Amino acid sequence: MKKKLWPVVLALFLCAICVFPFVLVFVSSLRDPQGAFSLRYYYQVFIAQSRYLLQFWKSIGLSLCIAVGQLIVSAMAGFGFAKYRFPGKNVLFFILMILMILPLQVILVPTYIILNRAGLLNTYAALALPSFVFPLGTFILTQSFRALSNSVIDAARLDGCTLPRLMLKIVLPMSKNALICVFLLAFLDAWNMVEQPITYLKDYNDYPISVALASVPSGSITTLLAACVLVALPPLFLFVFFNRELTEGIALGGEQ
Repeated sequence: MKKKLWPVVLALFLCAICVFPFVLVFVSSLRDPQGAFSLRYYYQVFIAQSRYLLQFWKSIGLSLCIAVGQLIVSAMAGFGFAKYRFPGKNVLFFILMILMILPLQVILVPTYIILNRAGLLNTYAALALPSFVFPLGTFILTQSFRALSNSVIDAARLDGCTLPRLMLKIVLPMSKNALICVFLLAFLDAWNMVEQPITYLKDYNDYPISVALASVPSGSITTLLAACVLVALPPLFLFVFFNRELTEGIALGGEQ
Protein backbone atom coordinates (compact mmCIF):
# COMPACT_ATOMS: atom_id res chain seq x y z
CA MET A 1 0.00 0.00 0.00
CA LYS A 2 2.82 2.41 0.84
CA LYS A 3 4.51 1.71 -2.50
CA LYS A 4 1.33 2.75 -4.29
CA LEU A 5 0.82 5.81 -2.10
CA TRP A 6 4.18 7.55 -2.30
CA PRO A 7 4.01 8.34 -6.07
CA VAL A 8 0.66 10.06 -5.48
CA VAL A 9 2.07 12.04 -2.56
CA LEU A 10 5.12 13.03 -4.62
CA ALA A 11 2.94 14.10 -7.55
CA LEU A 12 0.74 16.21 -5.28
CA PHE A 13 3.82 17.79 -3.71
CA LEU A 14 5.27 18.71 -7.12
CA CYS A 15 1.90 20.09 -8.26
CA ALA A 16 1.70 22.21 -5.11
CA ILE A 17 5.17 23.63 -5.80
CA CYS A 18 4.18 24.53 -9.38
CA VAL A 19 0.79 26.01 -8.49
CA PHE A 20 1.87 27.96 -5.39
CA PRO A 21 3.51 30.91 -7.26
CA PHE A 22 0.37 31.45 -9.36
CA VAL A 23 -1.87 31.33 -6.30
CA LEU A 24 0.43 33.75 -4.49
CA VAL A 25 0.36 36.21 -7.42
CA PHE A 26 -3.42 36.06 -7.69
CA VAL A 27 -4.04 36.46 -3.95
CA SER A 28 -1.51 39.29 -3.65
CA SER A 29 -3.09 41.14 -6.58
CA LEU A 30 -6.35 41.33 -4.62
CA ARG A 31 -4.86 43.08 -1.59
CA ASP A 32 -4.10 46.74 -1.03
CA PRO A 33 -1.02 47.96 0.90
CA GLN A 34 -2.98 47.63 4.16
CA GLY A 35 -3.77 43.98 3.39
CA ALA A 36 -7.50 44.51 2.75
CA PHE A 37 -9.36 43.02 -0.21
CA SER A 38 -9.42 45.37 -3.20
CA LEU A 39 -10.13 45.26 -6.94
CA ARG A 40 -8.61 48.68 -7.51
CA TYR A 41 -5.54 47.36 -9.27
CA TYR A 42 -7.59 45.24 -11.66
CA TYR A 43 -9.57 48.38 -12.45
CA GLN A 44 -6.30 50.17 -13.26
CA VAL A 45 -5.08 47.35 -15.52
CA PHE A 46 -8.35 46.52 -17.30
CA ILE A 47 -10.02 49.95 -17.48
CA ALA A 48 -8.14 52.98 -16.14
CA GLN A 49 -4.80 52.48 -17.91
CA SER A 50 -5.49 51.45 -21.50
CA ARG A 51 -1.82 50.81 -22.32
CA TYR A 52 -1.90 47.40 -20.65
CA LEU A 53 -4.94 46.25 -22.60
CA LEU A 54 -3.58 47.78 -25.80
CA GLN A 55 -0.33 45.87 -25.52
CA PHE A 56 -2.29 42.78 -24.48
CA TRP A 57 -4.35 42.80 -27.68
CA LYS A 58 -1.29 43.62 -29.75
CA SER A 59 0.36 40.55 -28.27
CA ILE A 60 -2.74 38.45 -29.01
CA GLY A 61 -2.70 39.53 -32.65
CA LEU A 62 1.04 39.02 -33.04
CA SER A 63 0.94 35.59 -31.39
CA LEU A 64 -1.99 34.46 -33.56
CA CYS A 65 -0.20 35.63 -36.70
CA ILE A 66 2.98 33.78 -35.73
CA ALA A 67 1.07 30.64 -34.73
CA VAL A 68 -0.84 30.52 -38.03
CA GLY A 69 2.35 31.11 -40.02
CA GLN A 70 4.19 28.40 -38.11
CA LEU A 71 1.28 26.01 -38.60
CA ILE A 72 1.26 26.52 -42.38
CA VAL A 73 5.03 26.15 -42.76
CA SER A 74 5.21 23.17 -40.40
CA ALA A 75 2.32 21.40 -42.16
CA MET A 76 3.89 21.79 -45.60
CA ALA A 77 7.35 20.78 -44.42
CA GLY A 78 6.01 17.92 -42.32
CA PHE A 79 4.03 16.46 -45.23
CA GLY A 80 7.11 16.68 -47.42
CA PHE A 81 9.26 14.83 -44.89
CA ALA A 82 6.56 12.23 -44.22
CA LYS A 83 5.29 11.34 -47.70
CA TYR A 84 7.90 12.38 -50.27
CA ARG A 85 11.31 11.03 -51.22
CA PHE A 86 14.00 13.50 -52.25
CA PRO A 87 17.81 13.70 -52.09
CA GLY A 88 19.16 14.69 -48.70
CA LYS A 89 15.86 14.08 -46.91
CA ASN A 90 17.41 12.25 -43.94
CA VAL A 91 20.18 14.84 -43.62
CA LEU A 92 17.70 17.71 -43.62
CA PHE A 93 15.54 15.97 -41.03
CA PHE A 94 18.61 15.41 -38.85
CA ILE A 95 19.46 19.12 -39.14
CA LEU A 96 15.86 19.89 -38.17
CA MET A 97 16.25 17.86 -34.98
CA ILE A 98 19.52 19.68 -34.23
CA LEU A 99 17.72 23.02 -34.59
CA MET A 100 15.17 21.87 -32.00
CA ILE A 101 17.81 21.84 -29.27
CA LEU A 102 19.70 25.00 -30.24
CA PRO A 103 19.05 27.93 -27.87
CA LEU A 104 17.55 31.08 -29.33
CA GLN A 105 20.63 33.12 -28.45
CA VAL A 106 22.68 31.21 -31.04
CA ILE A 107 20.69 32.62 -33.98
CA LEU A 108 19.71 35.97 -32.47
CA VAL A 109 22.66 37.97 -33.87
CA PRO A 110 22.63 36.40 -37.39
CA THR A 111 18.87 37.01 -37.58
CA TYR A 112 19.40 40.64 -36.51
CA ILE A 113 21.93 41.14 -39.30
CA ILE A 114 19.60 39.64 -41.90
CA LEU A 115 16.63 41.72 -40.73
CA ASN A 116 18.76 44.87 -40.70
CA ARG A 117 19.88 44.33 -44.29
CA ALA A 118 16.29 43.58 -45.30
CA GLY A 119 15.09 46.82 -43.65
CA LEU A 120 12.67 44.98 -41.36
CA LEU A 121 13.97 46.09 -37.98
CA ASN A 122 11.51 47.97 -35.74
CA THR A 123 8.55 46.27 -37.43
CA TYR A 124 6.37 43.37 -36.35
CA ALA A 125 7.57 41.52 -39.44
CA ALA A 126 10.94 41.24 -37.68
CA LEU A 127 9.22 39.23 -34.97
CA ALA A 128 6.85 37.23 -37.18
CA LEU A 129 8.85 36.16 -40.24
CA PRO A 130 11.79 34.45 -38.47
CA SER A 131 9.33 32.73 -36.13
CA PHE A 132 7.46 31.03 -38.98
CA VAL A 133 10.12 28.33 -39.01
CA PHE A 134 9.18 26.09 -36.07
CA PRO A 135 11.35 22.91 -35.93
CA LEU A 136 9.34 21.32 -33.12
CA GLY A 137 6.07 21.84 -34.99
CA THR A 138 7.54 20.37 -38.17
CA PHE A 139 8.78 17.35 -36.22
CA ILE A 140 5.40 16.73 -34.56
CA LEU A 141 3.48 17.02 -37.83
CA THR A 142 5.98 14.82 -39.63
CA GLN A 143 5.34 12.09 -37.08
CA SER A 144 1.60 12.61 -37.39
CA PHE A 145 1.59 12.50 -41.20
CA ARG A 146 3.72 9.37 -41.21
CA ALA A 147 0.96 7.59 -39.32
CA LEU A 148 -1.54 8.32 -42.12
CA SER A 149 -2.32 5.44 -44.45
CA ASN A 150 -0.61 5.75 -47.83
CA SER A 151 -3.51 3.91 -49.45
CA VAL A 152 -5.91 6.72 -48.57
CA ILE A 153 -3.58 9.35 -50.02
CA ASP A 154 -2.90 7.28 -53.17
CA ALA A 155 -6.64 6.73 -53.69
CA ALA A 156 -7.26 10.48 -53.46
CA ARG A 157 -4.54 11.16 -56.02
CA LEU A 158 -5.98 8.55 -58.39
CA ASP A 159 -9.31 10.38 -58.15
CA GLY A 160 -7.59 13.51 -59.41
CA CYS A 161 -7.19 15.26 -56.05
CA THR A 162 -4.66 18.09 -56.25
CA LEU A 163 -2.11 18.65 -53.51
CA PRO A 164 -3.88 21.66 -51.93
CA ARG A 165 -7.20 19.79 -51.94
CA LEU A 166 -5.49 16.67 -50.59
CA MET A 167 -4.07 18.68 -47.69
CA LEU A 168 -7.27 20.57 -46.88
CA LYS A 169 -9.76 17.73 -47.30
CA ILE A 170 -7.87 14.64 -46.15
CA VAL A 171 -4.48 15.13 -44.51
CA LEU A 172 -5.22 18.04 -42.17
CA PRO A 173 -8.62 16.79 -40.91
CA MET A 174 -7.07 13.40 -40.12
CA SER A 175 -4.32 15.11 -38.09
CA LYS A 176 -6.50 17.53 -36.11
CA ASN A 177 -4.98 16.84 -32.68
CA ALA A 178 -1.43 17.29 -33.93
CA LEU A 179 -2.38 20.55 -35.66
CA ILE A 180 -4.00 21.91 -32.51
CA CYS A 181 -0.95 20.88 -30.50
CA VAL A 182 1.43 22.68 -32.87
CA PHE A 183 -0.78 25.77 -32.90
CA LEU A 184 -0.87 25.89 -29.10
CA LEU A 185 2.89 25.42 -28.74
CA ALA A 186 3.54 28.07 -31.39
CA PHE A 187 1.13 30.52 -29.76
CA LEU A 188 2.64 30.02 -26.30
CA ASP A 189 6.16 30.37 -27.67
CA ALA A 190 5.21 33.66 -29.35
CA TRP A 191 3.26 34.85 -26.31
CA ASN A 192 6.29 34.40 -24.06
CA MET A 193 8.92 35.91 -26.35
CA VAL A 194 11.22 38.40 -24.66
CA GLU A 195 14.63 38.44 -26.35
CA GLN A 196 13.33 39.07 -29.87
CA PRO A 197 11.28 42.22 -29.11
CA ILE A 198 14.10 43.70 -27.06
CA THR A 199 16.58 43.02 -29.88
CA TYR A 200 14.50 43.84 -32.95
CA LEU A 201 12.25 46.67 -31.68
CA LYS A 202 13.18 50.06 -30.25
CA ASP A 203 9.84 51.73 -29.57
CA TYR A 204 8.35 50.82 -26.19
CA ASN A 205 4.82 51.13 -27.57
CA ASP A 206 5.54 48.27 -29.98
CA TYR A 207 6.63 45.87 -27.26
CA PRO A 208 4.35 42.90 -26.52
CA ILE A 209 2.90 42.57 -23.05
CA SER A 210 5.55 40.00 -22.06
CA VAL A 211 8.21 42.73 -22.30
CA ALA A 212 6.04 45.64 -21.21
CA LEU A 213 5.58 44.06 -17.77
CA ALA A 214 9.16 44.98 -16.95
CA SER A 215 8.34 48.69 -17.34
CA VAL A 216 5.61 48.79 -14.71
CA PRO A 217 6.62 51.43 -12.11
CA SER A 218 8.54 49.86 -9.24
CA GLY A 219 6.19 51.39 -6.67
CA SER A 220 3.16 49.68 -8.23
CA ILE A 221 3.93 46.08 -7.29
CA THR A 222 0.26 45.17 -6.91
CA THR A 223 -0.51 46.68 -10.32
CA LEU A 224 2.28 44.52 -11.72
CA LEU A 225 0.75 41.42 -10.14
CA ALA A 226 -2.66 42.25 -11.63
CA ALA A 227 -1.00 42.67 -15.03
CA CYS A 228 0.68 39.29 -14.54
CA VAL A 229 -2.74 37.72 -14.03
CA LEU A 230 -3.87 39.38 -17.28
CA VAL A 231 -0.89 37.88 -19.11
CA ALA A 232 -1.58 34.42 -17.67
CA LEU A 233 -5.19 34.31 -18.94
CA PRO A 234 -4.60 33.23 -22.59
CA PRO A 235 -2.23 30.31 -21.76
CA LEU A 236 -4.55 29.20 -18.96
CA PHE A 237 -7.57 29.33 -21.27
CA LEU A 238 -5.80 27.34 -24.00
CA PHE A 239 -4.56 24.70 -21.59
CA VAL A 240 -7.95 24.20 -19.95
CA PHE A 241 -9.89 23.84 -23.20
CA PHE A 242 -7.29 22.02 -25.32
CA ASN A 243 -5.47 19.91 -22.75
CA ARG A 244 -6.32 16.59 -24.42
CA GLU A 245 -5.20 17.70 -27.90
CA LEU A 246 -1.97 19.13 -26.48
CA THR A 247 -1.18 15.90 -24.60
CA GLU A 248 -1.98 13.65 -27.56
CA GLY A 249 0.01 15.79 -29.97
CA ILE A 250 3.11 15.78 -27.77
CA ALA A 251 2.76 12.02 -27.24
CA LEU A 252 2.49 11.48 -30.98
CA GLY A 253 5.62 13.56 -31.53
CA GLY A 254 7.54 11.12 -29.33
CA GLU A 255 6.56 8.06 -31.36
CA GLN A 256 9.02 6.59 -33.80
